Amino acid sequence: MILKRRVALNGVQLDSVDNRVLIQTAEPQAGKMAISGNSLWGADGSRVTNIHRDSVDVNVKFSINEKSYHPEERSAVFEKVMAWAAAGGWLTVNNKPNRRIRVICAQPPGEGDLMNRNQYTIVFRAYGVPYWQEEEAVRVRFSGNGGSRVFGVGGNVRTVMDCSFRNTSGGTINSLTITAGGSSFAFTGLGLGNGETLTIDHPDDGKHSWLRIRIGNRSAMAARTAGSSDDLYVMPGERTVSFSGGSGVAEFSCSGRFA
Repeated sequence: MILKRRVALNGVQLDSVDNRVLIQTAEPQAGKMAISGNSLWGADGSRVTNIHRDSVDVNVKFSINEKSYHPEERSAVFEKVMAWAAAGGWLTVNNKPNRRIRVICAQPPGEGDLMNRNQYTIVFRAYGVPYWQEEEAVRVRFSGNGGSRVFGVGGNVRTVMDCSFRNTSGGTINSLTITAGGSSFAFTGLGLGNGETLTIDHPDDGKHSWLRIRIGNRSAMAARTAGSSDDLYVMPGERTVSFSGGSGVAEFSCSGRFA
């Protein structure tokens, strides 16, 4: 039976683990915000110094459609659901098409009295990227001795741009600039050989998301200049992406984020 409400982890639907699982709701919660500030000297009010979104929860509620006088069967279904939830991963719900969120299982429910028809709640939590994201990233690819394109960034909050640049100059590129919107990475002493690819991406395991810059298997983080941006942050809307400093093929990609 295909239910009206559907929830999946890494493409595996919760209601597929056992046909006695009844999904009640999937409830995205408000993001947990951390705001810091300093009081104004001699005046009312404060100055905000930092706004940070720590995490966001998605509560999945389900029940077990098995007779209360079959507690051993109810326990078997419960254990299947816990195995499904344990590893976390990319969570999707059917009422958010082309959206996904990377989560861990932050709070599994207790089994409780299996002689009662309980409703259970699994708390999934996104720490690394505490936003829903577009499931399919938008991409643009272009080549030349430098160049730029206009990129449509989706979502309704700030996100990050991924980029790859393959050197086709015939020689080694040591100085290169990658720009996305108002953010820019300038590299010096890069040592990007002909045919090699510089990759800028942002792995996310649900617990932590991080910036990674590499050429093959070797890190190129240290090649960024001190004046470079902290990351390739971009806001939603039409943004310009570009590269300069050498001949090559660049591909920019981005998944819009939604609060």
